[in-house]
Amino acid sequence: MPSPAPQHETAQFFDLSLDLLCIGGFDGYYRSVNAAFERVLGYSREELLSRPYAEFIHPDDTEHAREAISRLAASGEDVIGLEVRLVCADGSVRRFEWNTRTMPERDLVYAIGRDVTERAALAAEQAALRRVATLVARESAPDLVFAYVAEEVGRLLGLGSTAMFRYADDETFAVIASWGAPGPRVAIGERLPVGGNNIVSNVFRTTASVRIDDYSADATGVAGARATAGGVRSAIGVPIIVDGRLWGAMVAAAAEPLPHDTESRLGGFIELVATAISNIDARAELTASRARLVAAADEERRRVVRDLHDGAQQRLVNTVVMLKLAQRALDRHDAEAPSLVSEALRHVESATHELRELAHGILPAALTTGGLRTGVDALASRMPVPVQIEVPADRLPAAVEATAYFVVAEALTNVAKHAGAASVAVAARVDDGTLHVEVRDDGVGGARPDGSGLLGLADRLAAHDGRLRVESPADGGTLVAAAIPVPVIEQ
Repeated sequence: MPSPAPQHETAQFFDLSLDLLCIGGFDGYYRSVNAAFERVLGYSREELLSRPYAEFIHPDDTEHAREAISRLAASGEDVIGLEVRLVCADGSVRRFEWNTRTMPERDLVYAIGRDVTERAALAAEQAALRRVATLVARESAPDLVFAYVAEEVGRLLGLGSTAMFRYADDETFAVIASWGAPGPRVAIGERLPVGGNNIVSNVFRTTASVRIDDYSADATGVAGARATAGGVRSAIGVPIIVDGRLWGAMVAAAAEPLPHDTESRLGGFIELVATAISNIDARAELTASRARLVAAADEERRRVVRDLHDGAQQRLVNTVVMLKLAQRALDRHDAEAPSLVSEALRHVESATHELRELAHGILPAALTTGGLRTGVDALASRMPVPVQIEVPADRLPAAVEATAYFVVAEALTNVAKHAGAASVAVAARVDDGTLHVEVRDDGVGGARPDGSGLLGLADRLAAHDGRLRVESPADGGTLVAAAIPVPVIEQ
């Protein structure tokens, strides 16, 4: 059996290549193309050979490609890494990196084109993600971040429009950013009800990515009607989850069916949006917490000044007056001198008592001298109901003891004023470098964690990287629990 001709073997390798291989003439026509041209671009070999290859080049790259071909014909130099996009038979566009070898004496160019569409798309996506991440890291304003993300996603993925929605507790939603067209006819900030078969409502119900490929036939509800009126045919929604809770949704919409990988490509941007939202919420809470701490400190200073002026200071002034009168009486050998001294002593004793009470409101002596257990014992001794105490006597850092003390003090004060409890239990333990404090009562429940006292506790704990947890069901009983990190004291 005769061996295949060498040119036959070359043709076999030519057609087996996954890259585009071709021989082109300086006249602008292909002389030969391999099978990859047909597989990738979708044209027949006859079409490819009978039409100028400029007709297959994307219009935006035509001038660029013609200049490169002219240079090849003029100089005969090879070209490495020339990127040119080709339009496929189905209208899609793919990007190719071309390397050429020129034969001027034959007016021919040998070229190989490697499909770099996915690589280029990935590079563009990573660049967009870096831009968004940089914006998030700069702690930019929320409106700016949301609008920037909507535009970046829309341009990168070639979408018709994008929008970002935020859900509210009353089962409504509002548009907080949008880009492009078509899209739902909803103004930024306008609030609409959740309901019907539409992207925003389905994400709300399922907390998952959803798709509707034919809005005109399948969409219902207010949001569905708005989107249909805006020219939306196909739409995809991806949930935005912040700290484990559904916060909102990113929606991509178009007048034509969206690619199947749209949901996954939105994922990276959604994670950055969630991070930005989490950072924004944390900064807002930190600002509010600091403001509350400053206000509480100012109010406490005013209280101390007021109590000193109205109480102990006035007592001491009266004492000075009584002592001066007693001194004059003694100089005159007046019989009233002993009674004046006695009156002065009563004022001093009252002032001393009031100063002790005032100091108790700041930081009690029992705590500073005896530690948390002694401080809790002192609090329990003034309670109108029995208090069971399981608090170790070991000393802790002063800041930790003071923070824990005020947690117990606030919780016991609420029990005495509001709970109607028959008993209270206070427990504390150190576990894995954290002091856990719990105050549990058997009262009526219904305590509000956002009340001024408990909110102040949460702020005080946050200042020490601690956490407050309140459980107070309406059917009775309240648990106030705090976790306070215990710093390691170097020896």
